[in-house]
Amino acid sequence: MCNNQLTITNPRYLKYARITGNPVHVYSGRDDYRLRVPCGHCDDCLKRRQQQWFSRAHHLMKRMALRPDQCLFCTFTLKPSVYEQAKEKPYIPIRQFLDRLRKHPRFREKDPITKRYRYRKVKFPYLFVVEFADGKTAAKRGRVSTHRMHYHAILFGCPLYWWQVRDLWQGDVVDEAKGWYTGMGKAEVDPLESESGVRYVLKYMTKDCAAHQYISDVDARKNGKLIVSHGFGRLSKEDIKIMRKNMLRGASSWFCHFINNYRYSIPRYWKTACFSPNEIRCRNDSLIPGILRDFVKKRYPFPDFTFQQQQQIYNCLLWP
Repeated sequence: MCNNQLTITNPRYLKYARITGNPVHVYSGRDDYRLRVPCGHCDDCLKRRQQQWFSRAHHLMKRMALRPDQCLFCTFTLKPSVYEQAKEKPYIPIRQFLDRLRKHPRFREKDPITKRYRYRKVKFPYLFVVEFADGKTAAKRGRVSTHRMHYHAILFGCPLYWWQVRDLWQGDVVDEAKGWYTGMGKAEVDPLESESGVRYVLKYMTKDCAAHQYISDVDARKNGKLIVSHGFGRLSKEDIKIMRKNMLRGASSWFCHFINNYRYSIPRYWKTACFSPNEIRCRNDSLIPGILRDFVKKRYPFPDFTFQQQQQIYNCLLWP
């Protein structure tokens, strides 16, 4: 649970005020005018966000029936000539790389009608995480670290072989001794061995916390930045039906799903896709009091805590 929660004005009423032209405080009498939301930058928030994106990745692999070896585990570095632009806008090298990938000769085909050559459309999910080096690896090698930016990535169901992806990022070698390439830098690409590789890449999202702010304030906001393909982990209509049925079984399965017999909280995106706001509110009002009461009894047991103390803790959690 986030210990640095923020109190904000409900964005719904900010939108109403902008549309109607009324001041925002007109809606201050509503019960949900003020909301308590997680800060998004502490360790608990980042770990929760990491787990939720892992849930999306697991669901995507399951829906596409992908084996781990059909995905590619990648580490991409940047050469000096493109580094400054990439550090300013980390998504630009990724976009250029994907454009180059889609124009690979393997996807070039001849139109049977016009007899002209064209490139067939290629789409596959991907996720990239930006990381600034912490200097530990450089210290082991006896080098001075400059906290350079690089990418960790997973390409799900990429239609190219791993060496073709590596060559697309690196380009042609000009001087191997100096590491000069016509591409964007160096690349290490291997088939994914297991789903733990996805979790390994996503763990770099936690670099956004204060413990890893060893770079400038501008770069620190980009350390751990996640860049994913459009619609990553989207639910189909059949997925929504199955997920609704599983979550309505009981309190233990509400807003949760299981991966390898471990219980995971589902992403907020899935909550709003499966249930309407009124359904969520009704279900929460009926389940949360009982869940909190069981939590207080286990965490603050009798006789270490009296019934009155337990009740006070319960009220604080129920009405923060």
